[in-house]
Formats: sequence, structure tokens, C-alpha cells
Amino acid sequence: MMMPTKNFFVRSIGGVARKFRALQEIWILPWWGSGGLANAPFWALDTLVLVVKLCSTCAVALVRILIPPIMKSLHGETVLITGAGHGVGRELAIQLAELGATVVCWDVDAARNNAVMDEIRKKDGECIGYTIDVTSRDQVSTLAARMRRQLIEVSMVILNAGALTYAPINHLRPDGITRIIEVNLLAHFWVIQAFLPNMIERRHGHIVAINSTAGLMPCADVVPYCAAKFGLRGLMESITEELRLNTWTKNINTTSVYLATVATGLYPMPCHRFTSWYSEVPATEAARLIIDGIRKNHKTICIPSFIKTLVDIHNLMPYRIRIIFTDFFNFDHRGWFCFC
Repeated sequence: MMMPTKNFFVRSIGGVARKFRALQEIWILPWWGSGGLANAPFWALDTLVLVVKLCSTCAVALVRILIPPIMKSLHGETVLITGAGHGVGRELAIQLAELGATVVCWDVDAARNNAVMDEIRKKDGECIGYTIDVTSRDQVSTLAARMRRQLIEVSMVILNAGALTYAPINHLRPDGITRIIEVNLLAHFWVIQAFLPNMIERRHGHIVAINSTAGLMPCADVVPYCAAKFGLRGLMESITEELRLNTWTKNINTTSVYLATVATGLYPMPCHRFTSWYSEVPATEAARLIIDGIRKNHKTICIPSFIKTLVDIHNLMPYRIRIIFTDFFNFDHRGWFCFC
């Protein structure tokens, strides 16, 4: 009951503000002119709206801490997962099917994609699979149109496809750099463009991007991957703002997931100083945490949860202090023996 009440309250405040603006244009400006005196009521109302919004937001946040919101049901939703044949994508597909969602599995590897679908069907889950290279805009748009003709209405997109190469930038071939940028960034543009218009038309949808801590702070020897993940962060934050400002997209949610080290075989074993406290998260557990966050409509999910806070504190520090702490944390990092 809290969300409808909040929406009614916000709409009421917005309605009052719009009526006052119309009143200002029709009556106040013609009588008082456009000087400082005419702007005084306008500034007063805007300040009042600002204070009311801040207070109501803090109150809602406090209520959510005391009374956690009920997680939304995913039963009957049609969820498209890119890179569904391996790692976190595979576990997301299996667990979402167990929750009653119809899972659409996209992967470039047909054998792995079929294996995931076989496992889902063994548990009486519903799934559909397609072999596709998501870096090809033509393939994405053609398959999306084909799915619409088959009356497959995708209500949630999970952008999980990714690729990673560890090497200094001078050792990377140009085509390798291009491939990493295409898989980790450009492919997500093509998928969003293919399915977002239908979500807007139906006024219902959810876009989830599986990102990395490489999108929060710089990392050596993975320069193209890091650049792509920073770009994905910008894509999701910008599209969230774009959807927020459109009245017709209020019910389309976005979620950015930042993973540290997950046991999928894509990343090397962690070698930081505190591996006894935190090492790798199993892909099954990572998928469970992601789904819980999606069902709560969280804008950001960090695994482990303290990573985002540490990164925010890290970014507040001056550069030299920042790299000293970074080298201390990464004990066997070559920078530990270098002075700033």
C-alpha cells in the first residue's frame, strides 16, 4: 500500500506545481512583469516542493528500513537473458524459471545454450532458446522482430553477455580490443533498442545490466574491458534518468549489478590481502542475490554489498592516497614496491 500512496502524493505535489506555473504565466507575469518580484512566488513554491520531496523521501526510506517492501512476483514474466549459457547467466536462467518466469536464452554457443534449456525443462520450467551473436545489430533486430511475430512479449531484459582478456594494452590486437568493446558495451545498446520500445508501449518492463567492479574503479591489464564497463555504467545511469523524466516510462525499472569476483572461470582467482575474509562468490549465490534485488526493484546491486561503499570512499581520497591504499589492498600488485 505504500507505493500507491507515495505515487498519489507525488502526483498531487506535481499537479499543484503545474497549476501554479500556469497561474504565473496567465496572471502574475502580466501584472508584475518578469522581474525579481514576479519570480518570488515561483522560487517560494519550488523551495517548498524541494523540502517536501526531501522529507517524504527520507520518511519513505525510513519506513522501508523498518518494514522491508514485499518482493514482486516474477511468475508469468518473460525474461530475456543474453549470455545465458554459462556462469551467472546460466544460474539466473535456472533460478528465474523456478520462480515461474518464461526464460528466453540467448547465447552464441548453441551447445551450452541447449544444455541450460534441458536443465530448465527437467525441472518443468518454461524456456525458449536462440543462438545469436549479440554484437551484430542486424541479428539482434531481426531476432527481436521474429520473437514479436511469435507473440513473445519480453518484459525483462538481463544484459549479461561479456568477454574478458587479460593483457597490457600494448599486447592487444586491434580486433581484440574491438571485440571486447562490442560484447561488453555496444551489444547492450542493440538489445535495449530492440526491446525498450515495446516496454514503453506496454508501460511495463525491467532492464538489468550485469556490470563489474571494473566499471567503478580502474584496473590494470584490462583496459578495454574496464573502459567498456565504465561505458555500461554511464549507459544505465543515463537511460535511468531518461526513463525517469518520461511520464510514460514510470513503470519501467532499471538495475545495475556490480560484481567483484564470481566463480565463473572468466576471472582469475583473487589475490588481494584479505582473501581469508572474502574470496570468490559462487555463481549460484550471485544469481540468488541478483534476483532478490530485481524483485525489490533496486537500482544498484553490489556483490559483495560493501564494495560500492568502499569505492565511494576511495573516490573521495586524493589520487596519491588512493593508490597507496589500492597497492596495500592488492598485496602482490607490482605497484606496492613503487613510490607514488
